[in-house]
Amino acid sequence: METFSWQSRTDEGEKVIYEAAYFGGWWQLSCTPKMPRSCRDTAEPQPVDFSPEIWRELLDLLKRKYSRRRVAWKLVQQVQNILDGTAVNERRDLRNHE
Repeated sequence: METFSWQSRTDEGEKVIYEAAYFGGWWQLSCTPKMPRSCRDTAEPQPVDFSPEIWRELLDLLKRKYSRRRVAWKLVQQVQNILDGTAVNERRDLRNHE
């Protein structure tokens, strides 16, 4: 599993930390409000649906990591394909059992 995290702001102006995990050929996204270190252990990450804006933020993060050789090009290409509409983000294990 590969995990990538970044900070962003909500529409209300609150800072949040997004964490995207890639495992088994699909992406999962969770979100946690930004808080002091002493409170971080008690915070539960909440699953979040991807929006086009979040996909673009993830793509930008992956491109920057790829330029430093910290991530494989296939992850950058997969997120780009999802944004272009030529690929979908779905659990492959569920698709095979239906």
